[in-house]
Amino acid sequence: MPVTKEFRSINNQIIILKNRNLKFRNVQRAEEILQKYNYFDVINGFETILLDKTPSGTASVKHYTDVYFEDFKELFFFDMELKKFTLFKILDIEARLRTSIAYHFASVYCSTLADTMNYIDPHYYAAPLPTSTHMHNVFTSFDLFRQTQYYPNGAVKRKSFIDEQKEKKDYIAQYTDPPFWVTIKALPLGTLYYLFIFLDDVVKEKVLNDFGFMLSDANAFTQALYVLKEVRNQCAHLELITRFKLKRTASVNNLNDITLRAHLSHGPLNYMDVMKIFKLFDGVSDLKNIIIRFYIRMTLKLRKKIAIKALSKMGRKSIKEWWKL
Repeated sequence: MPVTKEFRSINNQIIILKNRNLKFRNVQRAEEILQKYNYFDVINGFETILLDKTPSGTASVKHYTDVYFEDFKELFFFDMELKKFTLFKILDIEARLRTSIAYHFASVYCSTLADTMNYIDPHYYAAPLPTSTHMHNVFTSFDLFRQTQYYPNGAVKRKSFIDEQKEKKDYIAQYTDPPFWVTIKALPLGTLYYLFIFLDDVVKEKVLNDFGFMLSDANAFTQALYVLKEVRNQCAHLELITRFKLKRTASVNNLNDITLRAHLSHGPLNYMDVMKIFKLFDGVSDLKNIIIRFYIRMTLKLRKKIAIKALSKMGRKSIKEWWKL
């Protein structure tokens, strides 16, 4: 493992790739792409499926056989397109979740002007048991419940969540007591995830029904949100979505409930599993079309083997399995 790597100019990057026997159909176009996009993103993210395999026990020397820079380009832009549409689907689910939580919570606990601010009162939620240490700690320090804190001399130590948001968001500042459906827009998906968990069963059941789930499916729904939260983070940080992997953790019951509900794979979750979760919320024809078009494009360019390797990393190598989703 190298300690670090020294800076390389675009020209030097091309020379390094040529020394590894990578071929170029258009060197000038390759230089333009590497000028716009990080070498690490374009090359390193995909080289494991394109490099020659090194015999076990021998020194690792990077070498390509019948591989073109344009193969990397196809993989990179395929990932970019899939990432864009993946993020759009998550944003859509997120918007629907915000609307559902705010509407049903307000209808139950904030139905009059006097009750408008009940949503920042933890007494209107279901507090986790103290035995659930992590969730209990999250609940007791939850941003939405935060009130203004003062120093002994009366100066403000930390503002309440509402006052803090009034300073940041003009659409919140216009209200003396901003209603829930306004302030909920300021909550990031991670906070929204915990907010759903903390809803009592009366409100939670109504939210679940909006998405075609029952109260008995609450764990599966929570785990689905957890997965989508991780996918959103990967998209937002421009990580390769085609290489998405999510380990199962005890904190979310090893994702067992959503695995059963959506028929997911039993190892770490991959992109095909993400698509199966999307199907619980909406269709996936747009994502399927991107994948199928990529496969056809690579096949027509006589690069079908590379497409199969990419799909395999995403969960299934057979295009028929993606078609059936």
